[in-house]
Amino acid sequence: MRLKDWIEQAKRTISSAEHSSQGGYFEDAAFLSHHAAMLAVTGLLTRKGIISTGQSVYYLLRQIETAKQDILHKARLLDTFYTPSRYPYCFEKGTPKDYFDEEIAKEAINSAKAILEYIETELG
Repeated sequence: MRLKDWIEQAKRTISSAEHSSQGGYFEDAAFLSHHAAMLAVTGLLTRKGIISTGQSVYYLLRQIETAKQDILHKARLLDTFYTPSRYPYCFEKGTPKDYFDEEIAKEAINSAKAILEYIETELG
């Protein structure tokens, strides 16, 4: 099932998000935070024998009965970063770097960490 690999990669991806944020690449930090949460949730679902696909951390997490509203809120927040953090067409003018700042990056990273912590608690 390789659960350990999913969780290890999620942790490494959060670390990468932190490095991106420290370097001023706030849009990358937001995207990587989403990706880290998705990796962790996929690991939990796999452990539970639930085969699920898609990029929405929120919809993936909704399959877990014990997911609390605060965790689902963080997942929805991260989902809003998935596309706009990467593509200029999401904005009338400018690029993602113009719309993501340190505060958003921190919120994204903290959301990913909270989701990972929840998942590790679920795993025991």
